[in-house]
Amino acid sequence: MPTRRKVIKTLGAVAAAPAIATLGTIHARAQGTKVVRLADQSGSEVDYAAVWVAELNGEYEKEGIKIDRKTYANGPSALLDINNLDAVMAAIVPFMQYVARGGDIRIVMSVTKGNAPIVGRKQYKSVKDLNGKKVGTPGIGTIHDAVLGYIQQTENIKFEHVPAKITDVAVMIQKGEVEAFIGWEPASAAAIAQAPDVLHYIQRLPPVPNSESLQLAFTPGFVKSDPETVTKFVRATLRGIEWIKANGNEKTAEMVARKMNDPKAAKVNLDALGSVDLTKPRLDMPSTKLWLSTIAKQGKIDDTFVKDAEGWVNKYLDYSFLDKAEKSL
Repeated sequence: MPTRRKVIKTLGAVAAAPAIATLGTIHARAQGTKVVRLADQSGSEVDYAAVWVAELNGEYEKEGIKIDRKTYANGPSALLDINNLDAVMAAIVPFMQYVARGGDIRIVMSVTKGNAPIVGRKQYKSVKDLNGKKVGTPGIGTIHDAVLGYIQQTENIKFEHVPAKITDVAVMIQKGEVEAFIGWEPASAAAIAQAPDVLHYIQRLPPVPNSESLQLAFTPGFVKSDPETVTKFVRATLRGIEWIKANGNEKTAEMVARKMNDPKAAKVNLDALGSVDLTKPRLDMPSTKLWLSTIAKQGKIDDTFVKDAEGWVNKYLDYSFLDKAEKSL
């Protein structure tokens, strides 16, 4: 007959087995989790809503991915720190300026179209009213500065470009340092909300249909070492896009407010969603070529790059991960 001590010991071991197994599973998942160091920009949660919606819905976690978010003043500043990143969300203009200077990147999908609202004093009803005025931009290497340059070229008007932090929009305009500011969302909508009696949208969208703006890109080293994680990341992001399509702007605005840890931001986010299109994961090549031609005219890149702009972009554009992710969905 077994002794009482042996029986208790055996029962204890049996009871502990499920807990030990569970702990082992959790440990295994933790060990298998891939951390992706991902760059975005200050005040840009609406622009990258597909990613943040997917994250809040646990889509990256399901794929065994954890996002380590790194936030920068703008796209060019993120690319300056590329050695400390695995992926960057930024615009086509800073990406291609980066490769024009000898850099290398793999663009895997588009995440935002539009995304260049011009906010200014209510006395200005159109961009032509800003002729000769100071207009703030989030940096001369941004797509927003390129959009401003395109407006000048096509409307035969001139602005004085004033580089500044997008988070300072409302204060700068109220102080008279600039008359308007071209930026991204929800920072632009937030500026209007700060001074609704003074500011409004002078222009919501760029004067180009389906205007290409922001993309997700990975470093070549990460793509080479872990292509499976790249596909998984893209697949999770696509699920974020599908959620936005299915649930509409109001719920998307609320979800982004959760990401911002500010429930009151939902109203601002809802307004901001009028400046972007978050549902088209492939680049719009006509507008992409247009923006690259614009920065060549501005002297930001050599014009030899835009003689075959599409061919140049395609050297750094890799749809293989998007194709795999779409098929797996």
